[in-house]
Amino acid sequence: MNQNELDDIAYRVASAATEFTPGHRPTARQVADAAAILRDMIQAVEIHGVQFAHFDGIGDFPRMVIQLVQYRDESR
Repeated sequence: MNQNELDDIAYRVASAATEFTPGHRPTARQVADAAAILRDMIQAVEIHGVQFAHFDGIGDFPRMVIQLVQYRDESR
């Protein structure tokens, strides 16, 4: 994964964070955790030839990973 791809992940997660209503907007830490999780997910599947574009083809993963982090935090 190169720096452009990492920058794209960070940008996409930050953009997705702005789509949440103020009452559900993720914290800065949640945004950072979400970007790290998405980066790790993509790195884990690269060995199978899967790229970020493939994730885009099936869902809004930046938004979903924010929701995952928020759910994690709520269940603690």
